Amino acid sequence: MLSLRFPLALFLTLTGTLAAHAVEPWADDKLPVTDGVALWLDAPRIDASHKANKLPAGGKLATWYDGSGKGRHLQQPLAASQPTLVKVGTDTVVRFDGETNHLRLTGGKDELKAFTAFVVVAPRANPGAFRGFFALNAPDGRDYETGLTIDMGPNATPRFTELNVEGKGFGGQRNLMKPGGDFGKLYQLEVRGDGKAVRVFVDGAASGERAWAPAALSLAEITLGARFHTNGPGKHEVRGFAKCDVAEVLLYDRALSDDEANRVRAYLTAKHASLKQNLPPNAPVAGERLVPVKDAPAVQVFVPGFTVKQLPVDLTNVNNVKYRADGALVALCYNGDIWVLKDTDGDGIEDKAELFYENKGKLRGPIGMDLTPPGYKHGQGVFVASKGKISLIVDTDGDGKADKEIVVADGWQEIKVAVDAVGVAVDPKDGSVYFGRGTGDYSNAYRTDKDGKAHYSIKGEEGTIQRVSPDFKTRETVATGIRFSIGLHFNKAGDLFCSDQEGATWLPNGNPFDELLHIQRDKVRHYGFPPRHPKHLPDVIDEPSTFDYGPQHQSTCGFCFNEPVKANGPTFGPKAWAGDVFMTGESRGKLYRTQLVKTEAGYVAKNQLFACLNMLTIDCCIAPDGSLVVACHSGGPDWGSGPTGKGKLYKITYTDKEHPQPVLVYPAGVREVRVEFDRPVDPQLLRDVLSQTKITAGKFVRAGDRFETLWPGYAVVQAEKAAPRFNVAVHSAQLTPDRRTLVLATDPLHGAVHYALTLPGMGRPTKEAKGELKQHAAIDLDFDLSGVEVNVLASKDDGRLARQLWLPSLDLNVARKLTAGSAPHTILWDAIANSGMLELKTKLNLKDMLRPAVQPGSKIDFELPKEQITVKFGSTPIGKKQEGDSWAVALTLINTPTGPKSDPAVVWFTAEDNRSRPFPLHRALLPWADTKAEIGKPLVVERAKELDGGSWARGRKVYFSEEAA
Repeated sequence: MLSLRFPLALFLTLTGTLAAHAVEPWADDKLPVTDGVALWLDAPRIDASHKANKLPAGGKLATWYDGSGKGRHLQQPLAASQPTLVKVGTDTVVRFDGETNHLRLTGGKDELKAFTAFVVVAPRANPGAFRGFFALNAPDGRDYETGLTIDMGPNATPRFTELNVEGKGFGGQRNLMKPGGDFGKLYQLEVRGDGKAVRVFVDGAASGERAWAPAALSLAEITLGARFHTNGPGKHEVRGFAKCDVAEVLLYDRALSDDEANRVRAYLTAKHASLKQNLPPNAPVAGERLVPVKDAPAVQVFVPGFTVKQLPVDLTNVNNVKYRADGALVALCYNGDIWVLKDTDGDGIEDKAELFYENKGKLRGPIGMDLTPPGYKHGQGVFVASKGKISLIVDTDGDGKADKEIVVADGWQEIKVAVDAVGVAVDPKDGSVYFGRGTGDYSNAYRTDKDGKAHYSIKGEEGTIQRVSPDFKTRETVATGIRFSIGLHFNKAGDLFCSDQEGATWLPNGNPFDELLHIQRDKVRHYGFPPRHPKHLPDVIDEPSTFDYGPQHQSTCGFCFNEPVKANGPTFGPKAWAGDVFMTGESRGKLYRTQLVKTEAGYVAKNQLFACLNMLTIDCCIAPDGSLVVACHSGGPDWGSGPTGKGKLYKITYTDKEHPQPVLVYPAGVREVRVEFDRPVDPQLLRDVLSQTKITAGKFVRAGDRFETLWPGYAVVQAEKAAPRFNVAVHSAQLTPDRRTLVLATDPLHGAVHYALTLPGMGRPTKEAKGELKQHAAIDLDFDLSGVEVNVLASKDDGRLARQLWLPSLDLNVARKLTAGSAPHTILWDAIANSGMLELKTKLNLKDMLRPAVQPGSKIDFELPKEQITVKFGSTPIGKKQEGDSWAVALTLINTPTGPKSDPAVVWFTAEDNRSRPFPLHRALLPWADTKAEIGKPLVVERAKELDGGSWARGRKVYFSEEAA
């Protein structure tokens, strides 16, 4: 190796001289300190740099040339990800959209043992999840571990009040911004590191400081407008895109002196003074800020008549709960121990826990439990899904203690995460055992290698539902395309359902919601994880979910059907709730009630939030007395304090069965919302209804948001929480003469978003019993603008309107069941039976019908061809449209004397796959609903045009018309 030696003084002189004169000829000659400039990105000199490199000026920015002379030019070859060059008066900024825009340099090799960075930037928004202005990293290394990051921290903020600076030797998020200011204004951010400390200055004022354990920062790769890292498994990649305008970036390979820093600050301040005056400010955001409830109880129920108590038992975190036929509550803990809980004093609350099975390390990560039926041949026991196997933990001698483990299924290659077998259910008909196998790699669903070749196969067991024969000797795949089927249960009809914890947050090609899936066993179907891909997975049809739980990342876990423990026993809540699903949302502390209506083509679901909890909500089950037991973990998302942490069990009981219950909430017109109750309401209970009623609208708004205390720190969740929320004015509130319907007159409801309605609690003056959790007196309900406008005419020859109302579905069988308990709908069904003609008007929305939901920042590496979708009313096609379209539909049904007892089903299918599926409720919108409307803008109501023509369908004449919506 050739060795070159120079006198040290000469070397330093040459280094300083070269650095001082190495800047590009087109660079700004007014920069007062050029010694040590390692990177210089100057927006006002971009046109000059492009001219020098014979490139056109303005427009999208594919290359931002480095003016330092070091050749560290940042690039973006993808047009969709290129930021925009924006002229502002006599100055210029580079605008990043916060979704995909960013610039990168790779292939470098230098390091920084000290540094000074200036970033002149106007941040535009902070939806959370570490939105980055500037970052350095080593090849295949996280920026904060190998270089540094300058970003806006983990939390969504309404103003620019968080600035996180961390890197190698000064790791860990820390807010160094004091005090902050508004978005849309220009800030001069200065970060200086001398090997001992890192100091931050904002507009020349000291803002924060942190210690630096000496370490060299890699200068091999540079990111502007985003960051480079992956916190979970998988390759590191660009993420944390910032919505901002960047005017200049200066990076020095040394810590400037205070005098040098002052001169650079003065230069930048004078140079960009016009931006301070002329940079367009952020447009004011309409809407309101969510104000959390300060004293939210551990469990807040959103409808009246329920009491909540905590079970007085001391257990580690419980993953699964279920009652035996003898009335004992079985609890499977995360550490593998199994307990039997009993009520020793007859007060309805289990107060004693007896150990049924002490794990001692045999079960790893158990998540999924079912009980043996009475008289089971192996004895009384528990089926458990755990890492690497399905076990039957059984008591063979009848002494109340497990004494044997029977391995039901095993032998697969374990996946790298803590769990790989999840959810287990015993078929009550034949005794076969069903369980879920988790996906092989949740961060790389197609299992692509470094060459882009996919290794996922639907022939494997990973990401499937498996069936084991009753004798445990054989097993087979019954469903593919499953991520993690945490809950798995049969309902009374013998149909198999699972909760698929599918709310992924880092995958390309969109990210689906957490789901409730009906596992249909007529043939092996694929349920969409990973989704169909023209290259990696072209030969599957993605089966739609029964219901998607949103907003993103609810983390659906355990669930139960509201069915009695013993035949003819009580169910939970009002009788109309029998058969519904109660679903837990682990990451955000939610408990949902999901109504299911079975049709010939499958299940239709309607959802309502039932309760919000301040702990991770894992599982639930129905008690023999009709109560609902809920299991919770301590700690934060995801999966909290783990196997050794202490959890809690709560019992929710329907105690005031005479209290009026809301059974339905819906938009009855453009300016009217109605709430139906199951019995007359005492007007005194609603004496303050107008002052206490509130309607909030927004894409990510849901009932009870103000009680939410848990949420995972993913980018999409932070973006949801920062999204605008809008109040909808309520002008009057009155009860109908029968006191069964509350009518609210409102501002126009035309944005096809979600609406949350808060009503006064209608609480009775009762004294809380010992041990009851105090509840806030409020009713919180969800609704949207889905549904059908129905007009009932007196006869087919008489145009007089006999009745007009809202229905949740075009499918009248489904609509009947979902409106049970509503007085005006009972009258409506009688009117329909006696009428001559029925008119149904709605607007069908096929957007993303065949694709998973795409969250901001998701990378799409393919596009499937649009398929033709057919929607049918019975045997009559309503119409055919391409996926993604929407159209207004008007149906006219003429009753005939020979009409059928049941109404025609509404189904959909594609040209490629002709299997009929039930049409989801949320895809039928009211005629005035606008998917693109901005809330608060003037409303234009569009109606379908009536056309001649028609055909006969099942004893009713059906006319339909359509127009593009």
